[in-house]
Amino acid sequence: MKIGIVTFNSAHNYGAVLQAWALQEYLKSEGHEPSVINYRIFDIDKLYRLYKPRNPYKKAVFNKAVHKAQDLKAYTRDKDKFKRHHAFEHFINHTLNTTQPPVYNFAQLSKAEFDFDAMIAGSDQIWNGVFTKMNPGYFLNFGKPEVKRISYAASIGKDEISDVEALQFQKYIHNFDYVSVREQKAKEQVLRFIDDEVEVVCDPTLLLPRSKYDELKKDPKIKQEYIYVHNVHLVKVDERLNAMAEELSKRTGLPIVHNRPDYSFENECGKFLDGGPEEFLGWIANARYVVANSFHATVFSMIYHREFITIPHFQNPDRMRFFLGELGIGSHLLGTPEELPEDLRELAIDYDKVEERRNHMAGSSKAFLKKALAGPRRTGEQAERKTYFDFPDPFTCYGCRACEIVCPANAITMEADKEGFIYPEIHSDKCKECGDCQKVCIYKHPSLFNDQEKEERRIFAAYNKDVATKITSSAGGVFSALANKVIEENGKVSGVRLKDDNQGEYAVAGNRKEAAAFRDAKYVTPESAGIKQEVKELLEKGQMVLYSGNPCEIAGLKAYLGKEYENLYTVDMLCTGFASPEVYTQYMNQLEEQYHSKIESIEFDNKFRGKTKGYLIVKFESGEIFLQETRKNDYMNAYKNNNIQRPSCYSCEFMEGTKSVSDITLGRYKNAAVNCPEMNDEFGTSYVQVNTRKGMELWNKANGDLIFEETDKDSFPDFSVKHPIKLTMQRSQLMNQIGEADIMKILAAFNSTKKKRRRRKR
Repeated sequence: MKIGIVTFNSAHNYGAVLQAWALQEYLKSEGHEPSVINYRIFDIDKLYRLYKPRNPYKKAVFNKAVHKAQDLKAYTRDKDKFKRHHAFEHFINHTLNTTQPPVYNFAQLSKAEFDFDAMIAGSDQIWNGVFTKMNPGYFLNFGKPEVKRISYAASIGKDEISDVEALQFQKYIHNFDYVSVREQKAKEQVLRFIDDEVEVVCDPTLLLPRSKYDELKKDPKIKQEYIYVHNVHLVKVDERLNAMAEELSKRTGLPIVHNRPDYSFENECGKFLDGGPEEFLGWIANARYVVANSFHATVFSMIYHREFITIPHFQNPDRMRFFLGELGIGSHLLGTPEELPEDLRELAIDYDKVEERRNHMAGSSKAFLKKALAGPRRTGEQAERKTYFDFPDPFTCYGCRACEIVCPANAITMEADKEGFIYPEIHSDKCKECGDCQKVCIYKHPSLFNDQEKEERRIFAAYNKDVATKITSSAGGVFSALANKVIEENGKVSGVRLKDDNQGEYAVAGNRKEAAAFRDAKYVTPESAGIKQEVKELLEKGQMVLYSGNPCEIAGLKAYLGKEYENLYTVDMLCTGFASPEVYTQYMNQLEEQYHSKIESIEFDNKFRGKTKGYLIVKFESGEIFLQETRKNDYMNAYKNNNIQRPSCYSCEFMEGTKSVSDITLGRYKNAAVNCPEMNDEFGTSYVQVNTRKGMELWNKANGDLIFEETDKDSFPDFSVKHPIKLTMQRSQLMNQIGEADIMKILAAFNSTKKKRRRRKR
């Protein structure tokens, strides 16, 4: 089996590269073909680089000469650091079987074409948000969908996953078919976010016998006995470690060899500053004692049966405590010299018992890997359908209210969270456990999608012949043409409008004037209580209805109706998500406070200057007007940067792939200037995707009011505009401040245009 491994392979840290090598070698011993995916993110590489590469010339050959000069300068400045750097790079690029060329960011990783049967994330602190900012690459959020995804001994590097990290973690952890972590506390944290098995396994370095490391290590030339002292921290002096080493040296008379360039012990006989992983193993394997605050220095002390003392890590001591406790040698975790036994012979370890426990630990970990690699896939289409009622995962609930409506016992109410998004709450005293709520839930409900093949769909670029309609519409005015035809045939149109309090709501219109309120885009979460029941009543009476909205709302309507209605036409929008009701309400309330007047009307994206510059226009009862370019406005900037949307919008199955839930899909034709320049109208062009027979019937009735052109499918990739929005760390950082600070200040701090202006001023 071809296996790709994602870990911290580029870190110039002995434990990081040796655990990657160990997993690689173990998988080889099992007959697999492992490769370490050469993912070199900037935040890691910059910690170890000798210099910041300069590229002053356009020609690569000249820049190469500059780099050689920089290399020479680095060698002259610090020979030990230079040698250590090149030793690590040689190990990373030659001893590890790394993929080539390296990739330096998630965008490159996503585009890379890997041919793996399975991918493994781990080990190391790859899920530590402080280091990685919840980088989706370390959750295997790339590659072919059919590839099996496994986490092995992944670590969060701390006691808990913070609130800022939680949403991203919950989204990406579902990528995995099989999950294992390195610590018990990490398991407890992961189980907050998934309803599945999570196993605790050992570090990959414990999977190999000592003989494998003997093939790798290089013994030092020193002849005398010594104490090896290893400080894992790059810049921090560990006074506890140094005090323990000094005390042990005094008591034994043995000199010290250590790895810190900026510190000297009273009785030292050497420093280990310039070697790679091979030399690191050699210094530990030949030491009389090892004193370290490093997990992997402890591991290799155990593998080579050394007498050792481990100083608890100042940030994450539980990892070492758990490891040593499992091996029955927890007494070797000592914090101060006073804890040293008077008789040092008490430090002697019965390694027969330790090896017995180690083999048991490694055996269960190997069993997990074998099970995961040989077992079936459990994600994607193979995954068991679990709705919000099985496990309260915010990514599985769209807030469509279908479950609330169908409950025969009225046992479900929709309750708003801190962000203002609604979720179902079951009142157990009323619940009859009939299961209707789960049956109607639109999450992973494939029957809601249209059956037509992709080839039957047709795509058009279009805009309304009426200029006034174009200007007041979100894109091209095609929706108005569709709505008008339905109204002409005595039908009803349902869409989103702003109420008197400027909150969004779904409503039904019976004439053109009422339907005109649905034209422009509303960057709010509309209230949908009662709309689906009203639409059903109209349909049952034989009334023609055009229902428009976000695709998840249309899915909710279809799930509630439970059958097809020939008199129902549905139009969904190329959706960029529902905005936080709480953020919207607070922002508008503060605008009213600033202007000392109630808001009379809001236009979110007025195009009076053409489609390239939209404007937020807020009119107040006092007669004053707030006008600001959309991209610069704090609220709209937060929305357009995907910082305030509902969690399910970041993994929306209704905006993914080639599936459609409605008869017609509408949106802004952003590529009109390239794909059909003659249709590139100054006030915007509509992207029209006709998905069904009924959709084509309605399109043919309405297109007489439009200027349109069909797009050649061979020259335009179908559905290239249809995808979920991207989840960023900024979303969590912003939303976690809601209720703790002034909303204006929060939004302004995350306004990307203001950050750019500040950088230019510097």
